[in-house]
Amino acid sequence: MSDSDPAGTEGEPPAHRFDRSASGGLDDEARHPAQRLRRALAGETAGQRTEQMGETAQSDAEVEFETLSVGAPPSPRAGWTQRITRRTVITGVSLAALVAAATGTLVLTPAAHHPTVAVAPSPPPIALPPAPPIRPSARDDAAMAYDPADGAVILYGGLVIDSTGVNALADTWSWNGAQWDELHPAASPPALSGALLGYDPSTKSLVLTGGDITKPGRQLEELDATWTWDGAAWTPQGAGTLPASDHPAALATDSATGQLILVTTAAGCQGLDTWEWSGTAWVLLHPASSPPATFEAGLVFDPRTDALDLFPATAGCAGVDETAASTPPVWSWNGSTWSTTAAQPDRVLTGSWELTTSSSAALVVTSGGTYQWSDGDDGGWSQVSTSPAAGDAAIAYDAADDQVVLFGGICSSCDGTSVASTWTWDGSWTARAVTASTPTPTPKLKANRSRAASPTPEPAAG
Repeated sequence: MSDSDPAGTEGEPPAHRFDRSASGGLDDEARHPAQRLRRALAGETAGQRTEQMGETAQSDAEVEFETLSVGAPPSPRAGWTQRITRRTVITGVSLAALVAAATGTLVLTPAAHHPTVAVAPSPPPIALPPAPPIRPSARDDAAMAYDPADGAVILYGGLVIDSTGVNALADTWSWNGAQWDELHPAASPPALSGALLGYDPSTKSLVLTGGDITKPGRQLEELDATWTWDGAAWTPQGAGTLPASDHPAALATDSATGQLILVTTAAGCQGLDTWEWSGTAWVLLHPASSPPATFEAGLVFDPRTDALDLFPATAGCAGVDETAASTPPVWSWNGSTWSTTAAQPDRVLTGSWELTTSSSAALVVTSGGTYQWSDGDDGGWSQVSTSPAAGDAAIAYDAADDQVVLFGGICSSCDGTSVASTWTWDGSWTARAVTASTPTPTPKLKANRSRAASPTPEPAAG
């Protein structure tokens, strides 16, 4: 409804809209211009066809198509042609596609210019060889001891003598009964070989003392410094310096008294001193009697007698000499003094040997075999196994796993080359995580020894 059409009839269909001849009917060309196109196509006048074709071009978007109902019964609208424009057809097809896609019935086929590409299957992964086991590098004369606080065996340093010279090491390793793990403390003692390592029950820490650093010209220089290991870090002990005149010979824990005992040989092999670790320093003891001086000795706790036993080397201060005839006795420490217990009836402790305790008795490993000590007046060494090393190996008793651990040492068939083998003993020797080393046939050279003052703490070696 508008002002010009108050009756509101504008735009409404005529009363007889289904009458084709009525005004506004299907034949009314004023209301249905498309009819002119159909007439032109049906062959009416040429002029009308030209005029209608021009009008059809202008209204191409509104082209209509007739649809017939096949077989449908006649109706009042019979003969009526439904008007479907091109726009209606396109819109209907689009809506049908959307509905089909929503119901999952629409199938799309790739265009001809997008051929199907065959994807080749991925090749199977390449099998890599297993990584070699992690373990310390080849060495001899390393320091090793069991740490009851952590239930692990700790190894520090060692020596390598090859074509490049004499080189001490400064790395720290932990053995957990099955494998080695390298530890990386913020600071470490200097690179050392031949140092002594033992456990102090009073502070629940390991104590490292003595040992040699390497100098130019294949020189070995002894140190007097002492370091402690708390399970995570090495700490220098400034008050733990030993006298420059004493050479550390052996170190062990007396499980019966809770003492960490160190024996040293005085300069010139003039006597044997006994020291106890106080937690911060070495305290010189003055026992009523002491063993004679010796350059090589082994100190170990004997679980059969609950005593700390000292086994001097056969040659005493003469050094390692297999031709020596003397057989020194075994000495026992009772917490305040030394006393002899039994003579060694055989000469097992000749050449290079490593001494440790076990769950049942003291154990010594030599190039000739593995021997167990039987205590008492008739005490002696009895062979219980062959030997996996030629000498200068590191050895310790792993109480957590009830096994003796032996690492490194000299290869008897490699002209003195160090090895990187790990062995455990529980009545027989078993190779553990052994990696074949590449021997360098270089003779084991004797290094010159001298005494050096305690050094300033050095950072850990890379």
